[in-house]
Amino acid sequence: MRTVLSIVVARVSLTGAVCASLVAAPRAHGQDATGTVIGRVTDARSGAPIEGASIAVSSARIGSLSSADGRFRIADVQAGSRLLIVRRIGFAVIRRDVVVSAGQETTADFALEPSAIALDAVLITGTASGGQRRTIGNSVATLNAPDELAKSSASDLGSLLAGRVAGAVISSPSGRLGAGSAIQVRGRSSIGLGNSPLVYIDGVRVTSSTGTGPSGSGFSGQNSQIAGRLNDIAPEDIESIEVIKGPAAATIYGTEASSGVVQIITRRGTVGAPRFSLSASGGSLRFRDAANRMPTNFAKNPAGEIIEWNAVRQEEERGTPLFETGQTRQVTGNFSGARNEFRYYLSGLYAKDEGVEPNNSNHQFSLHANLDITPAEKLTVATSLNYVDLRSHLGVDNGASAMFASVFGHSLLFPNARGFGLNFVPEVTQELWDNSQDVTRFTVSTRIQHDPFAWFTHRGIIGVDYTGDDSRNLERFVPADLAPLVSAATAAGRIRQTLRSGMGITADYAGTTRFDLTNTITSATSVGGQLFRSETNASSLGGLGFPGSGIETVSGVAQPETPAQSQILTTTIGAYAEQKFGWRERLFLTGALRVDNNSAFGEDFMWVTYPKVDASWIVSDESFWPFADKVRSLRLRAAYGESGRQPAVFSALKTFSPVQGPGGASAVTPGSIGNPDLKPERGKELEAGFEAEVLDRLSLDFTYFSKKTEDLIINQAVAPSSGFAGSRPMNLGRVDNSGIELSATMRMIDRSNFGWDMRATFATNGDEIKDLGGVPSVISAFGQFNKVGNPIGGYFARRVVSADRATSGTSPVTNVLCDGGPGQPAVACAQAPFLFIGTPTPKRTGAIANTITIGRRIRLFALVDFKQGNKVFHATQLLRCTGALGAGLCEANYRPENYDPVYLAQTAGNALTQGIVEQYVEDAGFMKLREISAAYTLPESWIPGASDATFTLAAREIKTWTNYTGIDPETSLAGSGGTNATDQALLPPLTRVFATLSIRF
Repeated sequence: MRTVLSIVVARVSLTGAVCASLVAAPRAHGQDATGTVIGRVTDARSGAPIEGASIAVSSARIGSLSSADGRFRIADVQAGSRLLIVRRIGFAVIRRDVVVSAGQETTADFALEPSAIALDAVLITGTASGGQRRTIGNSVATLNAPDELAKSSASDLGSLLAGRVAGAVISSPSGRLGAGSAIQVRGRSSIGLGNSPLVYIDGVRVTSSTGTGPSGSGFSGQNSQIAGRLNDIAPEDIESIEVIKGPAAATIYGTEASSGVVQIITRRGTVGAPRFSLSASGGSLRFRDAANRMPTNFAKNPAGEIIEWNAVRQEEERGTPLFETGQTRQVTGNFSGARNEFRYYLSGLYAKDEGVEPNNSNHQFSLHANLDITPAEKLTVATSLNYVDLRSHLGVDNGASAMFASVFGHSLLFPNARGFGLNFVPEVTQELWDNSQDVTRFTVSTRIQHDPFAWFTHRGIIGVDYTGDDSRNLERFVPADLAPLVSAATAAGRIRQTLRSGMGITADYAGTTRFDLTNTITSATSVGGQLFRSETNASSLGGLGFPGSGIETVSGVAQPETPAQSQILTTTIGAYAEQKFGWRERLFLTGALRVDNNSAFGEDFMWVTYPKVDASWIVSDESFWPFADKVRSLRLRAAYGESGRQPAVFSALKTFSPVQGPGGASAVTPGSIGNPDLKPERGKELEAGFEAEVLDRLSLDFTYFSKKTEDLIINQAVAPSSGFAGSRPMNLGRVDNSGIELSATMRMIDRSNFGWDMRATFATNGDEIKDLGGVPSVISAFGQFNKVGNPIGGYFARRVVSADRATSGTSPVTNVLCDGGPGQPAVACAQAPFLFIGTPTPKRTGAIANTITIGRRIRLFALVDFKQGNKVFHATQLLRCTGALGAGLCEANYRPENYDPVYLAQTAGNALTQGIVEQYVEDAGFMKLREISAAYTLPESWIPGASDATFTLAAREIKTWTNYTGIDPETSLAGSGGTNATDQALLPPLTRVFATLSIRF
């Protein structure tokens, strides 16, 4: 009841505030002594026009954005000397006095110098007016999306972020088309809850779920829950991205923001003549060097000869290649401009990708519209609409896929199926099994910005993010010629369809007052409140046994399954207050407090508060700074803040399950006991760092962070006397994280006809479980445990330390001994303790990018990134070598003389059951040549009427350097955001080579 009342009060307050703002809005009226400022914004180094630069008249709250050709126009500027401020992400800010003549046009051109540190850039901070970077004491990474997209030609948001934000790790569960990326910022800090940041688009919180798709439990062609909603966001529509890292930065976002916040700002119309842009790209997708990356299996024929078998080579020689060359095609267009008080940006995208297997494809159509209107001088209404229609066929991963059948097969073991394991020939796994997901998504928001006074600004945002999802597992009826290869139940076919709908509603109000307390001290006070309500509905139905080919509906099955249905509602409501003081525009102190409530909290736990304090000092602006000629800019910053992570839905509630009682009557039985005192996990973080620009060439951004996550939710066993089985969630645990983040940009060569820029990111992270509330360990996945003193999801195994080569018998080794623990002698492996052998979380990540410009027409780009210090469970190798699927297929099983006895001890059939798996938990560190591109700006005369045209050749996933013996070290089941870093017959990231032609009119 208290949540419902709070929602009503919040809605009434927001509505009243917005209505009062509209009533108070003064009407626009002309000024007699005014003029117009026109001009052009260009790159000081190349002379190229800069689009999207902000040109503002200081203290007048009017301005403009530069168009595609760099031109701008500001009308109704009061005559006299006026200070113009020009800003653009990636460039140093310019302030210049311009004398405006009444009734005339005054020309003012600006040439911006590239700069990785833009202290005057305005960032989205959650407050009404945002804040300049110089005033914010915490780390916020910013990304100029159009510039990065032009270099990378990224197909999705995850690819655009990868390697460009220090401390952000992007992962994917598969290389299949439609697989969604997961984002982690500053590692893992929760054991049982999510570790992904919140995602906002133009101020509206949107779903960013991963691991979605058909739920194939009980199906042969299962494990297709690889899709992610980040794929719905078209990179072409993004203007900039801000990554707010950790509790110290995310306090005012409250509960659920402990893992950070990703703010996406979409493109909007610019002042000037209407502009039209069109881009078309096409290319190929392929499983690079598949024959050598896929394992070769071994077996002995009746004559005792060792026969090698490789599925990829066999099918190529047969003329039926296992993996085809896929295709990628995309067309995008946008139309933007402004007319009087109306600005608009309209865009559309159509993409059609065909994967390397016939049951893997991705078709997407999307429309985006941003409409801004200024009905009064101090009032702006901005509306954003986004529609996505997605049709994905996700193929099969990890289950009985062509990959699985290839790595666990051999022609001597499965002669009737051409050697494919478990008789799953590609004709079945690639053509008759289809896991699909159809998504319809609609996101709409309205932002009302009202600046009634020079000292007060406020805004209201309301938005809806709706997603409709139709996911299907389909195993088609198997024809007679293939039916003998599978079981009778599988041959008959089956289907399961899950229909989901999810809606998130965001309502947000914020107001800021600014005063000059003295000639040197400024004050900014902000207050705000947010409401977020999420509702998810799901129903599933299905069955098995189709009567014949061509029937693929639930109504056509002979044995229907029992339908299932669920509904989940969650609500978060909160408010905050923030006070910022500034001294001489160089020293800033901020304090803030957030108060939250959430429907997942226990009924006996009410409001939670999160404090924050930060400081920022631009030392280089001080008169005593002695290194102005060498260090042009130096800012020191520090912040402490707290934010939370809400419990899982229903965790706090006592639940009962329906059952059939005596005589067929309806009854219930105890489900979970719940916890009425349950509260959110609480992250407390301290960070400190600096930003500097050295010798006008080197820009540095460094941060150290230390985070403690308390009140971790741990499940404890329930006493049988309670009448409930299982466990109950308790706030018992604690995890500590710490690390550093460094971003650097260096102008290696800066000449009029040649430029070379190098950018690098580097980050470290370490997480350690400090407390589990007395619970000895919590199982995460096979071989992975959560234990005090070790990382989340750490790998544990019995470690073989010695073995002798056997001279007789069936086993290749004898006298096998394992590590007895610290300071203890070796013991028989059955009595040995399980020892920590690694973490699934990368300890070190980074990237190096080089951009070379030749003249004004040629740009070359390359990005190399790396991850180090993490392990992955190579389940493919373990199952092949230990014979867990019926036969040992590794070379070591047939040529043991070529291998060390310690290695051979872990290929024995009982190695898996005894936990002797250390050699299969492999170093997953790698370095990848992730992106390369070459762009050529066509001469203006080539395309009449075009203001700009660029032809780009690009490639992704080109080369990998790693010690990992599997197909690819990045691909694992943990790619959807969890800790289960297991690689079992997963398709690796595909190599893309494509060309793009972009034209602007």
